[in-house]
Amino acid sequence: MMNRPLLAVLLILASASAASAQEAWPRSPYGGNSAPRAPVQADGLGARSEPTVTVATAVARTQIEKSGYTGVRGVSRAADGTWHAVARNGQNAPVSVVLDGQGNVSEAR
Repeated sequence: MMNRPLLAVLLILASASAASAQEAWPRSPYGGNSAPRAPVQADGLGARSEPTVTVATAVARTQIEKSGYTGVRGVSRAADGTWHAVARNGQNAPVSVVLDGQGNVSEAR
């Protein structure tokens, strides 16, 4: 049978290692510890998700995607009625695109 001083030392060591393990993880604002995360890679097109504000914006985004562009972001309407966005072309390069009133999509120069 173990004697009491040895048991006390083991308990102290166990609690110290548990306390140091808790300090190694960042604290979550919601309580508890949070797991480490991989670093976020920035995307040249901007935020990966943005809310669709209007139906017209969603239609413009869909029209641009139907023209063969992917990753369409930053869809906005200009004063002249054209839609402007940033997307990726067939070579996966970021380009600025314009959707005119007739539904034609072209790369902005």
